[in-house]
Amino acid sequence: MKPRVFLPAILSGLLLWAAFFPLDLGPVGFVALVPWLTLVRAPTSARRRYLAAYVGGLAFFVPALNWLRVAHPMMWYSWAFLALMCPCYWALGLWLIRRLDRTRVPLAVSVPAVWVALEYTRAHFPTGFPFMAHVGMYQMIGFGWYFLGYTQHAFLPLIQVADLGGVYAVSAVVGAVNGLLADWVMRSRVVQGWLGWGGLASRERERPEDRPPVAHAPGSPAGGRGPVISTAAVAVAFVAALGYGFVRLHHQPFDPGPRVAALQGSVPQGEKNRGGDFLFQTYFGLHREAVAGQPKPDLVVWPETCCPADWFDVAPDTDPDVLPEGFKAGLVQTHKNFNRDWDPPALFGLTSLVWEGDRAWKYNSAVLVHDDGAYGGRYDKMHLVPFGEYVPLRETFPWLRAFTPYEGDYSCRPGESWTRFRVPAGGRAYRFGCLICYEDSDPDLARRYVTGPDPVHFLVNISNDGWFDGTEEHEQHLAICRVRAVEARRAVVRAVNMGISGVIDGDGRVVALPADSWGASKKVEAVVSADVPLDYRESPYARFGDWLPAACWGLILVGLAFGRRRAAA
Repeated sequence: MKPRVFLPAILSGLLLWAAFFPLDLGPVGFVALVPWLTLVRAPTSARRRYLAAYVGGLAFFVPALNWLRVAHPMMWYSWAFLALMCPCYWALGLWLIRRLDRTRVPLAVSVPAVWVALEYTRAHFPTGFPFMAHVGMYQMIGFGWYFLGYTQHAFLPLIQVADLGGVYAVSAVVGAVNGLLADWVMRSRVVQGWLGWGGLASRERERPEDRPPVAHAPGSPAGGRGPVISTAAVAVAFVAALGYGFVRLHHQPFDPGPRVAALQGSVPQGEKNRGGDFLFQTYFGLHREAVAGQPKPDLVVWPETCCPADWFDVAPDTDPDVLPEGFKAGLVQTHKNFNRDWDPPALFGLTSLVWEGDRAWKYNSAVLVHDDGAYGGRYDKMHLVPFGEYVPLRETFPWLRAFTPYEGDYSCRPGESWTRFRVPAGGRAYRFGCLICYEDSDPDLARRYVTGPDPVHFLVNISNDGWFDGTEEHEQHLAICRVRAVEARRAVVRAVNMGISGVIDGDGRVVALPADSWGASKKVEAVVSADVPLDYRESPYARFGDWLPAACWGLILVGLAFGRRRAAA
């Protein structure tokens, strides 16, 4: 009988899916990878081993990403592409873990190191790595969803370590527990029997380079001090992480900051694409409701691209004589639309057209307009979504435009600066930064706002999740955002079309929602108004950045080099 490899791999994929929304069974995340990790030492051929690893990834990503297809018929292709591509990281991860396993690196170390390293890679591949800026090839890209650490978004004591190493630190803790349990499970003769690891016939079909170390071979005694030492080390690390979390959660109540009203309409994407009166009436109606609320807000926030009017602007030092008449008319219309008494200030999510050089560039922007109509600054989205906001390689492969969900050309240019907006309230001027749409899934973006000489007091996330029509995407997006709040130690105000809008404090608590629960907060019209909880704590992660993935890649490279040296000897 051939060893069982596909069933354990598929089981892991389904368990990990259950740890995320819609089921949100976070504790399952601590054991989800254990069946899949039996592939590390399974006595089978390389082809079956890595095919099973890939199939396990399919079993996770296919159902986990199914909400993508809801957005538009063309998004079926995006679903298929990501669901087929992301499992490749699982196969690569297995290869790396096996190589470290051959050098006697415990699974409690190799699993979190490899998983964190590949999560970081997936979030930046292929051109989003910061070092690529030095060779002129840098553009923010990558898929930063469904990290192992996000399964623990509701486990507040544990996710506090995110201010040390980002969400990657949480992933490392969960990965270490999975690796430790897998090490113990594979030493059980009962488990080995169920997996079909008995007998030499299957071992003889395995190539020598694919075999695990002798000490880990199936059927060997479940003794030795290695697992015991690993157990003690993981227990200490887990208790230390929880202890750190409880210390960080034990503090004086947050000071109340400016009162912010986040608008949430429930405009389906098809209706929103048409723009016009419905979008206008929905959000101006919500705006009037917010302004009439008591106490009156100090800032009103609109979701991403939900203001039906475009913002026309010109770059500094632009000669007004070179502007086309149509663009000049747009500037006049922008003045008419926004230069009015807003009271209080409003942050609008809209499309901006900026004349730079000899042409107009399109941006996905957030524009602050003060209560007297004065311009308060503009933030242009930096991390653009492929096909949704630009078509990769569209000049080289024009046929790729067929995969965009828009009929016309909606290609945007990425922004380049972390704009600090300022809003007055209670005799003070508060600074805040903005993340647009999925930018809150990029840990590196949020942390930049709290470093340097001008750190912000809070963050704002504006998003249009009307694409996803009440699916689990709404909850998963909110879960990701609450980890950003912990990493930066700043409250986050979310204004999201179709939801879920809300306010998250610096501990990751969701302190304001449109309704009593996350599920009930989707697809409803609401104004979420609350005082921003001000968190003045410093975040080591905000200062030092992604040191943990770098350390994990360093460990992997050292392990691979050591393994080659041993093989050569």
